[in-house]
Amino acid sequence: MAFLVLSLCIISCSKHKSDADEIHILERDLTPCPANGNCKYQFTEHADFNTEEYTPKSGEYRLFSANVNANGVGFLLYIKAPMKGNSFLLNKQDVISGRVKLINTCASCLSTALEPTDGYVKGINLTPGKPADQTKWIIEASITMGTKTTAQTNNVVNLKQYFYPNFVLN
Repeated sequence: MAFLVLSLCIISCSKHKSDADEIHILERDLTPCPANGNCKYQFTEHADFNTEEYTPKSGEYRLFSANVNANGVGFLLYIKAPMKGNSFLLNKQDVISGRVKLINTCASCLSTALEPTDGYVKGINLTPGKPADQTKWIIEASITMGTKTTAQTNNVVNLKQYFYPNFVLN
């Protein structure tokens, strides 16, 4: 009898882990938009980005985009996340293999072309029971920019923000 009670206790106390249980993002200390800036944080389903023009196109990903501009200086960040699940984690290999693209949008800046050399991106759907066009995601990213020919780190972009759909299904 004691074995049966102990077994039931273990079963009832164990928790089934979902994707969201594995990935944690605190909903505080969000990245502010720069003073006098314009920031858009959006996502599109079944999308990708055109590498020649750096514009969205149809594809197999949930494409998150962060467009941050202030006084003519800013960046455009694309994140290719899997379509399945209510959370995701992209590691260093995902970042450097092209699942993350960061573009400097300063037309008059003289800078070396940098590319992601390290980092991570994680995201959680905060409203998983709602239709895709009514969902809200929180994304946390830390992307190290540099050149593959040198070990020098030129820039680290940190972002934590809510992302909203830029499409309507209904």
